[in-house]
Amino acid sequence: MNELEGYIVSKSFEILRKYPLCDRCLGRLFARYGLGMSNVVRGRAIKVLLLMELHRLISNNVKNLNLLNDIGPNINIMPQLINKYLGSIQPRKCYICSDRLEDIIVELIGKVVDELSRFKLKTFVISVLKNSEMEKRELEIISEFKLDSWESIRREIKRELGKKVKTLVGLEPEFKHPDIVVMVDLDKLDVKTVITPTYILCRYLKLGRNISQVKWFTSDGVRKYPLAIEDVVEPLKSLFNAEDIRLHAAGREDVDARMLGSGRQLVVELRNAKNKTVSVDEVLKALSNSELILILFDRFVESGYVREIKLKNMLKVYRLLVLSEKPLTTDLLRSLEREFTNRVISQRTPTRVLRRRKDIVRFRRVYNVKSRLVNEYLIEFLVKCDGGLYVKELVHGDGGRTTPSFSEFLGCGLKVLELDVIDVISN
Repeated sequence: MNELEGYIVSKSFEILRKYPLCDRCLGRLFARYGLGMSNVVRGRAIKVLLLMELHRLISNNVKNLNLLNDIGPNINIMPQLINKYLGSIQPRKCYICSDRLEDIIVELIGKVVDELSRFKLKTFVISVLKNSEMEKRELEIISEFKLDSWESIRREIKRELGKKVKTLVGLEPEFKHPDIVVMVDLDKLDVKTVITPTYILCRYLKLGRNISQVKWFTSDGVRKYPLAIEDVVEPLKSLFNAEDIRLHAAGREDVDARMLGSGRQLVVELRNAKNKTVSVDEVLKALSNSELILILFDRFVESGYVREIKLKNMLKVYRLLVLSEKPLTTDLLRSLEREFTNRVISQRTPTRVLRRRKDIVRFRRVYNVKSRLVNEYLIEFLVKCDGGLYVKELVHGDGGRTTPSFSEFLGCGLKVLELDVIDVISN
């Protein structure tokens, strides 16, 4: 209206002439203006200013009464002024929330607090589902009046619930990596929670053989190997009150190989852990190492670290004890060392893993080989190579599927008696 000066006042008049709005829903449409004001205070202030301006216009010219008549049922404040000029009228309920938003926020706060009290947590984040009926009605007004200063009802509810949760429960809001995500459904006034996984970075050493990473069962339900890395980290499941535990390792050595040196990186994932307040000391105490397995705790990490360790290009140093079918000499082994210095190896998927791996050709590099003749039939090798190289097959050739191989070069059959991983190096 030309009579009403100022963008906020004139735009609010246009909106309220068509749509009844509560203080909070009107204030949210102009959230960009009025620093430090809540939407409730902002909406009430706009209404008061608008009615004061209308009162001034009516006092100057009674013909302006039609302006008040246009918005009287939709503004729901200053009843004395409305009654004076319009008589008793029935106020209309807010078009967006039906005057229920204050009660909705209070109800949701109770539900969120009750839900979070079931867990031991440090951080949280509130998420409000999109496309509720209230949000649709809000967007209808925003689009119709081309508003650019608004705040969504979803954002307001997230903020209001977040402030109360911090005060009442003592949790801290965390937007990137929260302990728990609270999902709010505005249509159903329902609250659900999603506990984010906890990730612990460790290193493990296997000091014995026939130890698997995870528990391995036969088709009859009998354990194939008596001990697994999973056995040692499993107490973390009860410590964190988690539903499930998963292991993510930077590669995997053969079950019959020892893992020595500084160990292999391992991320322990605890799913749906209801206790997120576990201290480092409690973790260290729970990782009660066995005589054959040593778990070295590093730190708590985020989910992205799982992908990071799996994508790392790691070099491996292996120790192998190998039995030869024919006697060998030191000179012959020196020739082998030279032949396999910085040598690219072609490997088809080994026969022993074909049942679970795709049959493809891989190319990996051997950087250097050191050898020691224990006796003319027994040799100890140290091999530095790319991660992903099947080192046993590098020795015996796997019937020609790996080439070149030590067996091919020496012209005799070789058998790996012992295999140890003695170092894992980030490239």
